[in-house]
Amino acid sequence: MGNPLLSKHVFLLVLCIAVWNLPIISARNQATLASDPPLTTVHINNNLPIALEYFTIHCKTNTEDLGVYEIACNTAYDWSFRFGGVTLLTCAINFRRYPQGRLEDVFGVFDMYVADRDQSRCPTNCIWNVTEGGVYGYRDYNVGDSDISLEWPKPPPQMS
Repeated sequence: MGNPLLSKHVFLLVLCIAVWNLPIISARNQATLASDPPLTTVHINNNLPIALEYFTIHCKTNTEDLGVYEIACNTAYDWSFRFGGVTLLTCAINFRRYPQGRLEDVFGVFDMYVADRDQSRCPTNCIWNVTEGGVYGYRDYNVGDSDISLEWPKPPPQMS
């Protein structure tokens, strides 16, 4: 079976080496974390009336397609990234409503994160509220007054 005393000493030696190197590993990880840009999260909240049920969102960054999602009322689409490679997040948002009993598709494409605009405006949390009136942006966790208002494009006139 082997010498139990030798096994015990080998185990203690390995444990001592691991503990001895722990501060070095920890300091290396802290240096890496300190040099990383902060994590930024874009929150896109569905603040549409409950009767509208959901909106569809399709987002793309300057480097990848993030896919298509349906976001139910009173929920949110959240996406996080580090500033290093992402400088633009553009989202197409659409929903259907029935003003005066007729169907109307509401559709818009919006820049939800633009590095030049948002890196200092909302370095950790860019908050957007999607409403029937438009899409409203807020700085970090400030949910007072929006600082960016984006209107839905006007639908083409109805032919009689």
